[in-house]
Amino acid sequence: MSELPALLTTTIVWMCRIAALAAAVNALELITMRQALSDRGVWRAPLLSPRWGVWGLLLGPRAFLVVLVAQLALAVILAVAPGTTAGCVAAAALAFTSWLAALRFRGNVNGGSDAMLFTVLGGLAVAQLPNVTSVVHEGGVLYIAAQLTLSYVRAGIVKAKERSWWSGRALSAFLALPAYGVPAWAQRRVPNDLFALRIASAGVIAFECLAPLAWFDRIACIALMAMALTFHTATAALFGLNRFLLAWSAALPSLWYAVHRVR
Repeated sequence: MSELPALLTTTIVWMCRIAALAAAVNALELITMRQALSDRGVWRAPLLSPRWGVWGLLLGPRAFLVVLVAQLALAVILAVAPGTTAGCVAAAALAFTSWLAALRFRGNVNGGSDAMLFTVLGGLAVAQLPNVTSVVHEGGVLYIAAQLTLSYVRAGIVKAKERSWWSGRALSAFLALPAYGVPAWAQRRVPNDLFALRIASAGVIAFECLAPLAWFDRIACIALMAMALTFHTATAALFGLNRFLLAWSAALPSLWYAVHRVR
């Protein structure tokens, strides 16, 4: 138990740095899309603003650009000052800017990755609160670990209920969708290899459903973290889901702390 305070500190530092990178990438992506957010773009304010309410002052084209630039600055603070009061404020403020982005688009910009990053930032804000006991800091980290585990288990159960996942056809259909920008070589070869797709699908279902084991055994935790990084790297490479890779990578260190805390 004597090594837990140091491990907790190290965990928070790494999570802050990765979460800061994720938040910075998210902001940069939206900044490069600013033409689409203008009054002439596909996400122009008049189409989305009826439910913004008072927050509309921060969500118009120019104001939202300022929010995104502020998000970049906050990400830098979180990266360079993890585990401090400044890091706590930066994490909380980044969670707020993430919420504003979701309000701006009337939903997550990039699905579950934005929800996971919001969860990580909220947990990190708690994990860096000043003048509280280490139990509170632990609670922030363990909350993230619990949400991370639930995200995998829920996804695994949903897939396990679908025959199309066991047959490999669900994964084949995803690879064939042009909207994801799947590389041409993968579109030509992979969707037709149902045996390989069945193996890959079964592997994903198994690793997601067995995620809770990572809390009780360090070897299982290392294995799950390795599989998770492989899975998210593959989805980033094949489907362009880079936000998922960064958001879940920011959460994964919490599992390593959780298994040490439980054991």
